[in-house]
Amino acid sequence: MQSVKINDIKEFTAEKFMKKVPLETDKIVFNTFYFKQRQLLPFHKHPATDEMFYIVEGIGEFTVGGEQIIVGPTSAVYGPAGTFHGLVNSGDKDMIVISVQGPKPVETVFAENATYICPVCKQEVILKDGAKEGDKVVCPRCQAKLTISKTKDGKWDAKQ
Repeated sequence: MQSVKINDIKEFTAEKFMKKVPLETDKIVFNTFYFKQRQLLPFHKHPATDEMFYIVEGIGEFTVGGEQIIVGPTSAVYGPAGTFHGLVNSGDKDMIVISVQGPKPVETVFAENATYICPVCKQEVILKDGAKEGDKVVCPRCQAKLTISKTKDGKWDAKQ
């Protein structure tokens, strides 16, 4: 039997979120993610793999496809195969997240230029899938009403 205690493998880094894979089989993968404030899991998808997320500690903004929600302890989120998803620790404490993937992923595709920086609170925010120039958005951290546009180098910008 394989077993793991999440608190025994807990590790946070200042540079970016930490991902650990304490358990896996040839069919499924059990992941743990550790986020400091404002760290994010980039917008990505697994073409043939479903992923379930469970928030153990902390508060964040979860984006799946074109939907965004605020999640906290005991929240669970489903990321269907082939759908872009991402997570930002938008709270003021560390965040711990568990995910289970099945079937075991063979490919991960990352979205390019899928975030903007809120000019009010400086939070990096994941855009909804299909975002367009001129869209109105609300920062999940500070609730600022913003308009997004593309910069000359193709990145997203937000203004009040």
